[in-house]
Amino acid sequence: MSEIVQVRAEREYDVLIDCDWRNEFARLVTGRTRVAIVVSASFRSHVGDLPNVGAEIHFFEIPDGEEGKRASTLELIWHSLGKAGFTRSDLLIAIGGGATSDIAGFAAATWLRGVDWGVIPTTWAGMVDAAIGGKTGMNSDFGKNLIGAFHSPLCVLIDMSWLATLADRDFSAGVAEIVKSGFIVDNEILR
Repeated sequence: MSEIVQVRAEREYDVLIDCDWRNEFARLVTGRTRVAIVVSASFRSHVGDLPNVGAEIHFFEIPDGEEGKRASTLELIWHSLGKAGFTRSDLLIAIGGGATSDIAGFAAATWLRGVDWGVIPTTWAGMVDAAIGGKTGMNSDFGKNLIGAFHSPLCVLIDMSWLATLADRDFSAGVAEIVKSGFIVDNEILR
């Protein structure tokens, strides 16, 4: 059974921990006409087919990792949203690690001055940091995450089965992020 943690940022939203993302995805998109799925090119095959939800599903593949957090990627997402006719009543969903959720969230924050979005993080770092708090952004020539906005998602769907897709290095990096959080906020997590 999923645990629900409520997050307060510029608006309240739920983080569903240990959920089945496909079931929750179906609930999240109910009543939407169009849904944009932003996913990195190399991760697209892991998503597979989505449940039939009665909405137009548009996949927007972006470059992997930090390469995807550039102005050219943001412009590609905006162009794709416009071409597909996305309105304020449609939904954008990021499926991937922190870089994917950062740029997808920034696209959601800036398309039509802010549209609804959701996050399905697939890495430890995404689950414990990037997807939480409404931080969105992109890199510039002068540094990482210098351009962005705070735009909270409707919800964050954490399905622990995604962790099986991680390389050992990425798994360890995510655990290090959890340990760092423990030292900063809550020593109990270190136990």
